[in-house]
Amino acid sequence: MRAWVTALAACLITLGCAAEPTLVVSAPSPSGTPTVSAPSASATPTAEISNRWVRVPGLPNDGAWERGLRDVSAAGPELAWAIGYTGWEDSVSTSLRAWDGSRWRAVPVQGSLGGLASIDSDGPRNAWMLGGGFDEAFAQHWDGRAWRRYPIRVHGRDVAVDGRRVVVISDTAVLAWNGAAFVTERVLGGKETGLVAVDTGASHTWVAGARGDQQPVIWHGHEGRYEETAFPEGYLNAILQIGPDDVWAVGRAGEQPLVLHWDGRSWQRPAIPPCKGGLESVTAFGPDDVWFAGKDYDAPGGVSVLHWDGRSWTKEAPPPGGAGHHAVIERIPGTSRLWLMVNVDHGDSESIVTFRRE
Repeated sequence: MRAWVTALAACLITLGCAAEPTLVVSAPSPSGTPTVSAPSASATPTAEISNRWVRVPGLPNDGAWERGLRDVSAAGPELAWAIGYTGWEDSVSTSLRAWDGSRWRAVPVQGSLGGLASIDSDGPRNAWMLGGGFDEAFAQHWDGRAWRRYPIRVHGRDVAVDGRRVVVISDTAVLAWNGAAFVTERVLGGKETGLVAVDTGASHTWVAGARGDQQPVIWHGHEGRYEETAFPEGYLNAILQIGPDDVWAVGRAGEQPLVLHWDGRSWQRPAIPPCKGGLESVTAFGPDDVWFAGKDYDAPGGVSVLHWDGRSWTKEAPPPGGAGHHAVIERIPGTSRLWLMVNVDHGDSESIVTFRRE
């Protein structure tokens, strides 16, 4: 099934600043005509530094070059995992760290050459990570006591966990854990299609990717079937299911952030505070408490955070920690706090700065 976005041209004026129109694509009606909804409101066009973001020491060598973070998953205030890489060119290897409630500590990962990395968890006794990428790609499972390693015959791009359901995506396929190994569940797209992000929950699976260089595509899997929705332009970086009728995908379209929202009937592009940059991650405490982070060329430090409270958008920035160009945000279950991991320019490479929103 393929549906195409219909653009609703509108000009919204909020606080004296223009906001982009809402774009909507729905599951086709019997006539195949997509529906169009009214634009949503936007607010707070500029990112102001918020003193609620507190810099948290990471590992002792985070300020050195040739290191970065790709993903973070929190099981609670006393346990979180962050995964990334260290090294340069052919010496790049997967790195893993754990938060124990008071500090970040390094977790050894053996045989991990390659910069592919992702992690997800649904509690303190169930986390999955991906690593490697140069030679042998692998997955590791945390059961609350130790990590156990499993080989994967493809290079995994992203992993999502929901109880016993564990889903990994490669460039072109969805793989599911059968209790002993990852097996192909569905091949999506073709040679010109690349998958980048996945989320799963309540027997639904959502996959974000692109066809070619500039056409975002989202697949929805349920009861063994995958349905495809393509959008006019852009690139997606992350996808999050709050519920089967509440899904967010983020990325970039041209020089602007791209936000897409599924409400159970149609995909919409909400009008968000304008900026020059793109969004790289999304997390949520609930339907009316959703957080986004990414590159913002106009923000202090190069990174900003968006918040949706169910009615309006606000925008803020952490204190500058360097020239940030990649940001991953994650809610901390059991609290109202958030982790924000930022990769900043460091010479010809990058280094890591960690924040927590108190």
